[in-house]
Amino acid sequence: MRKSLWLITALAGLLLVLALDFRGLKCSFVFDDWVVIANNPAMRSQSLMEAMSFNPFRSAVYFTYWVQIRMQGEQLDAESFRVVNVLLHWLAGLIVIYLTFIMSSGKKAAALLAGLFFWVNPVFLEAVNFILGRGEIMLALFYFAALCFYLDRKRPWISGAGFFICFLLALLTKEVAVTLPAAALLLSFFRAEKWKRPELLGGAAMVIAFIILRLNWTIELAKTPEAVPSWPGYFLDQNWIFWLATLKTLVPLHLNFDYQLGAHVIAGVVFLTLNFILFTLIFLSSIRGAKSGWLVLIYVLIYLPLALVPLADPLRESRLYLPGIWLVIIFSLAFSSLLEKKNRLASASVILILLCLSFLSLKRAGVWRSEPSLWKDALSKSPEKFRPAYNYATALRRRLELDRAKQVYLWAKKNDPENEKVDWALALIEEARKYPEKIKQLRKSLESTPEKP
Repeated sequence: MRKSLWLITALAGLLLVLALDFRGLKCSFVFDDWVVIANNPAMRSQSLMEAMSFNPFRSAVYFTYWVQIRMQGEQLDAESFRVVNVLLHWLAGLIVIYLTFIMSSGKKAAALLAGLFFWVNPVFLEAVNFILGRGEIMLALFYFAALCFYLDRKRPWISGAGFFICFLLALLTKEVAVTLPAAALLLSFFRAEKWKRPELLGGAAMVIAFIILRLNWTIELAKTPEAVPSWPGYFLDQNWIFWLATLKTLVPLHLNFDYQLGAHVIAGVVFLTLNFILFTLIFLSSIRGAKSGWLVLIYVLIYLPLALVPLADPLRESRLYLPGIWLVIIFSLAFSSLLEKKNRLASASVILILLCLSFLSLKRAGVWRSEPSLWKDALSKSPEKFRPAYNYATALRRRLELDRAKQVYLWAKKNDPENEKVDWALALIEEARKYPEKIKQLRKSLESTPEKP
């Protein structure tokens, strides 16, 4: 693409992401943001090495947190962290445009569609507004930048060095990056090009070394062992959650910061069987010449680590950032083929989809306007789950809305009668009510400095 078109696209994209997410920037730290960033002694340390030792395998993203904390001092501003996330999200969109441009052999329509569909899709907002989602954004940046270097055939030395540097940074951002060499190989099959042996063999060696080191490193997690499901049940559930995640990316309705998903063994077995049959057929058809099948298999490959490693939350929208982008690229390539035929219905559909997604993004960003509004929305969609009720009540208590906080704490207690944290919080509320004048003064102070408990 011409430099002038790149400049116009970049500026328009920046304005677009800022316009869609400006309402979500002022929210305070939420959920694990407090544990990993705001109240983490390692991140607040003067020593970079101490900060990185918190988890060396996430050192690329933790370095950015450490630098921002050093720049801000004791009083941290969550808004500035989100502004950095928005800028990284914008840069990720530019990488998506360039990668799609290369993959489509220079089709501008496909590239621009990929960028637009990515920037306006509300499913990606959680990675932007949940400050810890920066890891997902940086992973996508380095992952897709490495694929861009891999596809560059004109400058072998520069592209090779760029590939390994970006791959290393991706590995030091999130473990999902181990799928990169295999994704690059499948991408070579899609483009019917000879695969780059130094990059793929070197990348495979890096993956093996990384896995060995990672398995010998333990980190203390906030989750208790009881909160993490067993592997067989988790893997079975992921077979149907995979399709729910796909649907959420393509049709981003009823988004939720804290999903309440039960275990469904029978559904897991059924979907495991169907997935095995379907993806085997796609693989066989790809070998026989259906090139688009390789792109679908890359999508499955990128999602696979989420299905293999048991996590306390089986579905979190921020984790859909990397596989979701690849799904957007596939969707854009398919739509651009229709646009090339000057199909008016396809053109009208694209405009309608972009408008609908933009509206949904604005609405979703409004949910992120404050910590109470975020947890209130999560509670309305997961009413029987303890965590959104407890966190909503705690957010209200921080704002000294004690009567409402008490009501929601009782709701949380109904969901988990044995949880002692609720009793402790209710006792704090009763104690605070003994000092009504002090509460009035604090309320006035909070009104002048909202969302900074």
